[in-house]
Amino acid sequence: MRAFEIIGGLLALAGLWALPQWGELSPYVLHIATLSAIYAIPAIGLNLMLGYGGLVSLGHAGFVGIGGYAAGLLMVDAGWTFWAALPAAMLASGAAGALVGALCLRLRTHFFMIVTLAFGLILHAVMNNWEELTRGPVGLAGIPRPEAIALFGAEIAFRRLPDFYRLTMAAAMAALAVQALIVRSDFGRMLAAIRQDEVLASARGVPVMAMKVAVFAIGSAIAGAGGAFKVSFLRVAAPASFDMLESINIVLIVIVGGAGHLLGPVLGAGLFVAVPEALRVASAWRLVVFGLVLVLLMRFAPQGLAGLAADAVRRLRGKGALRAPGHA
Repeated sequence: MRAFEIIGGLLALAGLWALPQWGELSPYVLHIATLSAIYAIPAIGLNLMLGYGGLVSLGHAGFVGIGGYAAGLLMVDAGWTFWAALPAAMLASGAAGALVGALCLRLRTHFFMIVTLAFGLILHAVMNNWEELTRGPVGLAGIPRPEAIALFGAEIAFRRLPDFYRLTMAAAMAALAVQALIVRSDFGRMLAAIRQDEVLASARGVPVMAMKVAVFAIGSAIAGAGGAFKVSFLRVAAPASFDMLESINIVLIVIVGGAGHLLGPVLGAGLFVAVPEALRVASAWRLVVFGLVLVLLMRFAPQGLAGLAADAVRRLRGKGALRAPGHA
């Protein structure tokens, strides 16, 4: 992990944290910024699986949905607080990820991708048809926002959009911190070895299967946290929020942002949420324009936005190194 990624990320996150203080921003801008932070959380979980572990899951929205419905049902039906439902949602999604991983991770390449896609489709069908539990296509409505807390003598009421925005930013920062700690640990180095050459890693004593299941469970648990924040923000858990298109969007967020880069999911989430909204002025053409932007980006920046930024920094450093002797 490069130092400029950490420094640049901290500066960017500090600026985003202070966004509500940048004058009188419209609620619409804060709404988009909050959605971007929410989408970044499951994307960070997938980045651990895809960018660092080499595991392409096409059913990631299913784990987001498990977390979202678990939190929503506990808050609406059982009367739990958001703060109690959040870890339960992460546990439910993590357990589902460990189960799916243990059953499917022995499969290779496209076979594994197909199985994860099938899992996502099955889970979406369950959400859509188990009306006694999920309320069917209408969804589970009336999900409350997190309860207010007192901090340094001041009440933070998350029913207010600026406070909820900061909460989601804090959650995204926490997910980034977990990702950074994992990548820099022995666990992360073993993941990198498995991604590079699974056979060689196994021959060197790396427990390949256990590592894959573990990263799948961790990535799914982070996705479950994203689901809990999503349903609390939207105040409803509906099957349409966790369908196959959502899974594909999360994969694209990671790839376009820069798979295997710390800030890739954050950059990708901002692009995928903010750019289509900015293109609403183009009406029916906005998706065409957005698609063209993605094609051009992947053509000229195959390492994603984070990789593009890393290349720019390396070139600037190279030019600085070439100029330095001349000024000596």
